[in-house]
Amino acid sequence: MDLQTEARIVVTVLGFIVFLGICFWAFSRHNKASFEQEAQRVFLDDDLPSSDKQT
Repeated sequence: MDLQTEARIVVTVLGFIVFLGICFWAFSRHNKASFEQEAQRVFLDDDLPSSDKQT
């Protein structure tokens, strides 16, 4: 194998490891409460008056 092929393999493996890390982080129970709070923020801010002044 030449250097270019080995570099492609290393980059592919590292990319897959980073992908798995992001998946574990996103679906971990530790982050569930903060993600739920951020998901509900859209609905909680709906009743606030708009900041644009209409004249």
